[in-house]
Amino acid sequence: MEWKYFADLFHESWHKKMKPWVESEDCDKVYKFLKSESRKGKQIAPLSKNVFRSFKETTFGNLNVIILGLCPYHSFVNNKPVTSGLLMDCSNTGRLQPSLEKFYEAIEYELYNGMNLNLIKDPSLSYLAKQGVFLGNVSLTVERSKPGSHLEIWKPFMEYFLGEVTFGTGVPVVFLGKEAAKYKKHLGPLTRSFCLSHPASASYNSTRWETEGLFTKLNTILKESNGIEIQWIKK
Repeated sequence: MEWKYFADLFHESWHKKMKPWVESEDCDKVYKFLKSESRKGKQIAPLSKNVFRSFKETTFGNLNVIILGLCPYHSFVNNKPVTSGLLMDCSNTGRLQPSLEKFYEAIEYELYNGMNLNLIKDPSLSYLAKQGVFLGNVSLTVERSKPGSHLEIWKPFMEYFLGEVTFGTGVPVVFLGKEAAKYKKHLGPLTRSFCLSHPASASYNSTRWETEGLFTKLNTILKESNGIEIQWIKK
């Protein structure tokens, strides 16, 4: 593929890093696959303009944490994708999905012991993305009602992202779910990583999502290395 057709999908800070992949055969295969599936009448999420939204919302120079789930929401409302292209973000509908509900509840429990009476459960997670929290999935697209359906086609991309783009940055990486955690082997030897269950699993089981102190740990790492902390709860 020609880079000029993709450049606007990424913040300019990612251009030098992402151009080699876009111009590779692996990108050609992804593009042809998605086009072929679309011609067959299959509905794909997110909308094409939002596939790389996480690279728009979070700049490379402000990259502080990477959180990766399995794939985008596979559900549709009024024949439109629920997913916006950011992990767990519900800004397209303005209504929280169960996984995002569990995400907020667990963070509030970890950081405030369940006592934050002013908790804001924003359907949009842009407030985190703007702080340098990269919210992505190991599969950037999915067929309607078929979770994990595009995992294999995006595998080379994710290997490139973790093995080439973020290698050596020192940015901690969080994997949500067993499938996402399989990509841990592509990280650099000194990269701090965390593997947790996905909040969706807590929703399925009607339990609280166990964070294992993740957000406190991440802020400790960032405080020690960059002198900053992420505001995990919107104020």
